[in-house]
Amino acid sequence: MSQLQAEHGVAEPAPGVTRAPGHRRAALAALVLLLLVGVASALQLRAPAPVPSSAPAGEFSADRAVALLDGIASVPHPTGSAASATVRAYLVGELRGLGLEPRTETRVATRASGSGRATVGTVTNIHAVLPGSRPGGGRVLLVTHYDSVPTGPGAADSGSNVATVIEVARALLAGPRPANDVEVLFTDGEEQGLLGAQAFVDSGVAGDPRRVVALNLEARGNSGPAVMFQVTGEGLAPAVRAAGAVTTSLADAVYQVLPNDTDLTALRAGGIRGLNFAFIGGAASYHTPHDDIAHLDHRSVQSMGDAVLAAARHLAAAEIPQRAPEATYFSLFGAVVAYPQWLTLPLAALAVAGYVLLLWVGRRRGLRPGGAGRAAAGLAVVVPGAAIAGFGGWWLLTVARPDFLVALAGIHRPGRYALAEALLLLVLLVAWYRWARRRATAAEVALAVLGWFVVLGLVLALLLPGGAYLFTWPALIGVAAHLAALRFAAPGSPVRTLAPFAGALPAVALMTPVGLLLLPALGPGLTVVPLLLGALLAALLIPAIEPLPRRRTLTTAMAVLAVACVAIAGAGVATDSYDRTRPQPVSLAYVLETDTGTATWVSAGGPGQPGIGRLVTAGPVRLDERVPPFLGWSLHAGPAPVVANLARPEVTGSPSAESGVRTLRVTAPAGAYRVDVYADTSAHEILGATVDGATIAGGLTVPAEAAPWRWGFRYTAPPADGIDLTLRVRGAGPLPVRVVSTSATLPAAAGAPALPPEASWSGWPVLAGETLVVRTFRL
Repeated sequence: MSQLQAEHGVAEPAPGVTRAPGHRRAALAALVLLLLVGVASALQLRAPAPVPSSAPAGEFSADRAVALLDGIASVPHPTGSAASATVRAYLVGELRGLGLEPRTETRVATRASGSGRATVGTVTNIHAVLPGSRPGGGRVLLVTHYDSVPTGPGAADSGSNVATVIEVARALLAGPRPANDVEVLFTDGEEQGLLGAQAFVDSGVAGDPRRVVALNLEARGNSGPAVMFQVTGEGLAPAVRAAGAVTTSLADAVYQVLPNDTDLTALRAGGIRGLNFAFIGGAASYHTPHDDIAHLDHRSVQSMGDAVLAAARHLAAAEIPQRAPEATYFSLFGAVVAYPQWLTLPLAALAVAGYVLLLWVGRRRGLRPGGAGRAAAGLAVVVPGAAIAGFGGWWLLTVARPDFLVALAGIHRPGRYALAEALLLLVLLVAWYRWARRRATAAEVALAVLGWFVVLGLVLALLLPGGAYLFTWPALIGVAAHLAALRFAAPGSPVRTLAPFAGALPAVALMTPVGLLLLPALGPGLTVVPLLLGALLAALLIPAIEPLPRRRTLTTAMAVLAVACVAIAGAGVATDSYDRTRPQPVSLAYVLETDTGTATWVSAGGPGQPGIGRLVTAGPVRLDERVPPFLGWSLHAGPAPVVANLARPEVTGSPSAESGVRTLRVTAPAGAYRVDVYADTSAHEILGATVDGATIAGGLTVPAEAAPWRWGFRYTAPPADGIDLTLRVRGAGPLPVRVVSTSATLPAAAGAPALPPEASWSGWPVLAGETLVVRTFRL
């Protein structure tokens, strides 16, 4: 027995001393069990096999849904395009073929950004109703958008979901009549700013929003299981359980603090509750030309359809409105566990109380709170170390491979880099454990890790209650196991060896699916978040290396892990290549500034891009004032030939400023999918405006970096005959107005090179083969 153990009465082998066979067998059994739990937790992320078209009418069949995609997502069909009108007519025909009576509604909608700058557009939604049998019953909205980005066909985002909704509606019609109305809503203009959903809210068609629940379908990739990642409103936990999709209330909590939006954002602002579903694997194809039918994983369609059909059936029979407290929920081995969120804080407090009791009982049995405290303080260094590994690893990776920065979609094989970071994290944890064991026993170190879970459970219960369960349940079970071991197991018993693993059991079950979901959800630049979870989970497991090997052996093992980390990352950097199926994303746009008669190639990538790098050798540069839509972007640039006959935006109307009102018509060039309008506020104040009858705010709505163009708006899908704009202005003299039109193709006369087969345009809106024409008027 070591001097440390002798002084404190802790019967535990010293480093390098052989532990009894019973202890080794207990530790090995615990590790095998934890491995099996981790595998079982990961397996719930598998999407199911597609159900064939021959399936019974009441089932969802991915094969039946995918068969619709030729009419939905064969070509890009952004809002306002001729292709969009063709898709719309096809969808109306399909809904009529189901016996429904779809209606289309065209409206001008507007939504403001965080700075106040408005996005305006003319959109056409498609709406159909499956009438329910219950008089005055509720309404279940099946929502997804049918527009694509301008540069990709949108087979996954969100053509697959349009097909899914049609197949869900068909399956519902094949069964008994639902009690509540079930409605289909295909929105327009989601990609340009949730305009279709906003138009639906503005129309008043939803009626009393308290009687409406929306199921919104999205995609941020082309593969993976359907994930239910957001709940808006109360009383929907039963629907979450019925859906059975992979879920966690942590995703909901994180999503609410991120600058991401779906149609459910606009519906929620209109008072409508709902669930948000998406599949997020294969993000490299997101918003690119490769978001096509050939690259869509049919298993993801089946996963989405199964979840939405189950949730729709539950809600169609439920009482709406249904009020209940907000819930904490999570997937556990394929089932969904949910309980009222008001329990979160009491459970965290119970873990704190139990931990305090554990410290008291442990001290009476030889455990030293001081030793646990020092180990916990050392772990406080490892956790930031995981963050540094995440951010630093991504920075080093992009220095070595700047092509990975283009739209963050350049990494088709991210697993090798995640593995390298995990090995580095393991080295840090072993170094910490060696340091901690110099002044503390293994039991005291385990107590320190458990303390971290207790504290984090309490902190999250107060600040992010949807994620507190990840730490509170391992803390509660770990505290209970330690107390039971101290109370009933004799010193030296294998039971005490197993006690530190008790908290690891729920931690592995709960954290494994969350970590695996966070990797594709957050992307390679934010692996720090799953790394932090991994650090804490691994800290629970690291006592398994007891008894500690001799110092030289352990040092050698750490060196081998560090070398493996560098080798794996280095091999990835050297060999991570592109091909036709995994193309390199490249970025290029043509900018014509008619005021100066100059043209420029611009790109979010650099000179190393295949085919086009030679065009953008200067930079990075900022063009905030010259081209305000590029506000905040650092771009590479190069001179381009001026295409003299390129169509340009026009502004006509009243030049008089006597009344302070300018009545204008803004006309975009044919083929432009949007037009941005800015006003110079250095000598004038914009008091307000109307755009095609929609009112938008005045003031300074554009950040200062774009000065003097501090007021503006964006119009998506501008009508061919122009936009009616009325400005209320304070200030003397002509008002400078800058108009920027954007089209989804490059001008052939500019000599843009053809992309090689192993390259593809980056994810929109990162300058994916577009043309911008800038023109200034004085009015």
